[in-house]
Amino acid sequence: MTSGPSSGGQLLLDFPRIDPDQRPLIETAPYQAVLSAIRRWKQWPDRQLALCGDPFSGRTRLLRLWAADAGAALVTGTMLAAVSIDEVSRLSVSALAIDDADAPADGRNLLAALNLCRDRRAPVLLAGRGEPGNWFSTPPDLRSRLAAMPVAWIEPPDDESLTLRLREECARRHLILSDESVAYLAPRMERSWLAIGLVADQIERTKGRAETKASARAVLAALGMDPG
Repeated sequence: MTSGPSSGGQLLLDFPRIDPDQRPLIETAPYQAVLSAIRRWKQWPDRQLALCGDPFSGRTRLLRLWAADAGAALVTGTMLAAVSIDEVSRLSVSALAIDDADAPADGRNLLAALNLCRDRRAPVLLAGRGEPGNWFSTPPDLRSRLAAMPVAWIEPPDDESLTLRLREECARRHLILSDESVAYLAPRMERSWLAIGLVADQIERTKGRAETKASARAVLAALGMDPG
């Protein structure tokens, strides 16, 4: 279903479903605490949780996974901020997932959505980066609510995660990396979720596409990562 506020200010909701053809989840150490938390959503304190991690860490996919499991409506923080508070107060949902909840400059509609779900005992999962208590300076009620909310963190990538995600990102670009290329790139590339996509993009642009050590070295050099 298409999501987004219409020209009339109506908030259209997305209801994700499990795709049996979707690639399997990578359940490595950086994701284990998060996966455990979202799978126990019926036991969340106050039925609310924040899912936090760096850009490209997989927040959105995990949020959609939870929404499909909980039957939640999915919106983004920007979409939520674009409608009136009256529109938010008319939401009829049994669970709510808000991606990039920290993106808007104004958090009043987010507070209204949290209050609505609390009153209806509807679970809420927020996704964003950094400490939720630092997402907004106003209104004060929102800041205090977010600061008190339990948080599940996606940790920085470890060696196994880098390797699996690099293979995955290359496969999405129809690139096949040899074991030798992966063994060369993974320990030498920048250790961040963002870097995985950057390396995969650069492999696609580089002559030889990292099929040899010289080509893999050129990939890292082009990105300013010391190939060693």
